[in-house]
Amino acid sequence: MNLFLVKLETSERANQSILCFGMDPLLDRMGVDSSKNLSDEIVRYFSTILYAIREKISAVKPNVAFYMQYGNEGMIALIELIKRAKAAGLPVIVDAKLGDIGRTSEAYARFVFETLGGDAVTLNPYLGEDALQPFFSYSDKGFFVLALTSNPGAGLLQFSQLDSGEKLYQRVIELICNWNKKLPSIGAVIGATKEEFERCITAINDEGVSLPLLIPGVGTQGGSYQKVSDIIRKQNYKREIVRINASSGISYAHERISSSSIDEAAFLACEEILSS
Repeated sequence: MNLFLVKLETSERANQSILCFGMDPLLDRMGVDSSKNLSDEIVRYFSTILYAIREKISAVKPNVAFYMQYGNEGMIALIELIKRAKAAGLPVIVDAKLGDIGRTSEAYARFVFETLGGDAVTLNPYLGEDALQPFFSYSDKGFFVLALTSNPGAGLLQFSQLDSGEKLYQRVIELICNWNKKLPSIGAVIGATKEEFERCITAINDEGVSLPLLIPGVGTQGGSYQKVSDIIRKQNYKREIVRINASSGISYAHERISSSSIDEAAFLACEEILSS
């Protein structure tokens, strides 16, 4: 069986959760001591949260851009946090939304899987399959291809109608399903906030495949963990390979739950999300 799928299923069984934690540092919200080493401060902050919620989640998703903005120290922190998450038995999805021509994608793939040590990556399909093949050559890894995203402007392109009558995002889901038949760790990103979410799950089931799914939009973006879980259950979809992501609602829950410490607030936020 594919190694990444094994990691997804193992972590889901261990924690009975499909919640993914998006670890995205923002110094102005973290209360970082600027006189100290920045990478150490980022690692300390997110390690504290990770330790507190490790039994409430079953994956982590660091967004590379949030670390790149802090230069070398940010990247050092990212590599260390990935090591710590993997040591805790949590699959690491590197959120970078990559996809470029030939040698460029090869370089990106090496960066994600060899330099960072990620278990999976988010990919942009706009340039076509050849731009994704260098990633797919790491066949024991996972791949979440953008299909229907949760941002407000997603419809500008994703809802464009093709000559066939289908929407662009529907065609992308068909392509992902076809790719998945060759490599079962190829999956899709489908936003929880979209009314079309349930129809996407139906379409995937109709293709007769089990796509790994990464579902953003839960928590501060307004999506409901429980509603998504109910759709997954109703559609008899393979829950173990689904991950529902929440980021700032966990990382910065102390801003809302002011009487609690950073780790306590993150734990309470996870409980709220899991029951919402």
